[in-house]
Amino acid sequence: MSKTLGEWMTLFIVINIMFAPILTYIDSLHREAVEVVLTEGAKKAAIEGYFTPEIIDDMKDTLVTKYNFDETKITIEATMTPTPRNEFIEASIEVPRGFIFIVDIFNQGPDTFKKETKVLSEYIN
Repeated sequence: MSKTLGEWMTLFIVINIMFAPILTYIDSLHREAVEVVLTEGAKKAAIEGYFTPEIIDDMKDTLVTKYNFDETKITIEATMTPTPRNEFIEASIEVPRGFIFIVDIFNQGPDTFKKETKVLSEYIN
């Protein structure tokens, strides 16, 4: 009995060791994708003076179509009123985070991650 238990415990650890680097890499790619989408949206918003609904929809659409995020779980908070030049526009995106370990015997960390940005407005009346 103890040999079987030992083999099963070893199997769980080996499976986690095998897949953790790949899953961690995927997690880092998701973080980078969110950061790129947020930065590109901020560039567009700086010209407009605020995050328009079209910019926000475009950011969500990019995350859904190109990076396979669930649209219902994406939260975008942003400055929605026109901001004059040389004042900051802020935005943040919060998305669900994938798992790192196959077997949930270790701390997986937070369920979501959030990226924030702050950019100066270039909007002139």
